[in-house]
Amino acid sequence: MPLSPGEKLGPYEITAPIGKGGMGEVYRAHDSRLKRDVAIKVSAAQFSERFEREAQAIAALNHPHICQLYDVGPNYLVMEYIAGAPLHGPLPVDQALKYAIQICDALDAAHKKGITHRDLKPSNILLTRQGIKLLDFGLAKFGSSGITPEPAGATLTMALTGKNEIVGTLYYMSPEQLQAQANGEEIDGRSDIFSFGLVLYEILTGKRAFEGSSPASVIAAIMER
Repeated sequence: MPLSPGEKLGPYEITAPIGKGGMGEVYRAHDSRLKRDVAIKVSAAQFSERFEREAQAIAALNHPHICQLYDVGPNYLVMEYIAGAPLHGPLPVDQALKYAIQICDALDAAHKKGITHRDLKPSNILLTRQGIKLLDFGLAKFGSSGITPEPAGATLTMALTGKNEIVGTLYYMSPEQLQAQANGEEIDGRSDIFSFGLVLYEILTGKRAFEGSSPASVIAAIMER
């Protein structure tokens, strides 16, 4: 059930909705103890595997261009509140490269911890006055660096709607990420680098690198062209 302004989750008072996604809803809230605003992501179900994965990934990272985790509740994550907007193009080359370097720096920090983001796309990159902030590690994959490994056989969630449209990150998936849906092969940080290339193309040109009239044609474009 959606939360309304004035409702409380522990010491956090909801002030406004921010957004809604497949995992649940995100709200702006005020922490009465520390007198600061936070972002609260409330799970659509009890603390899910994807929520746990996101919490572990963010907690393992401490980087100026990655959203910080403050607290964990029974079905919610409390994170840094970021005043910003999703990264959009086209941008001037010098500006696009400035943000690209910051994205790469954040990804490098994650990859050095053995964390593959797997959901890199413009809507998960917020542009603030201080630069970019990388969000949403809900699909993160943990490698051999020794955080909590992914359960055996687990793959990236690709939900299908009633119209058989792939929901999520299709336009920004690497070929190996698409192949992993069928054969269960492992992917690593190199997949994020491919996705980063697609994001860079989009912020330079203002259009996606791969388009198609259907999910199947987009998959074909990524796999073949």
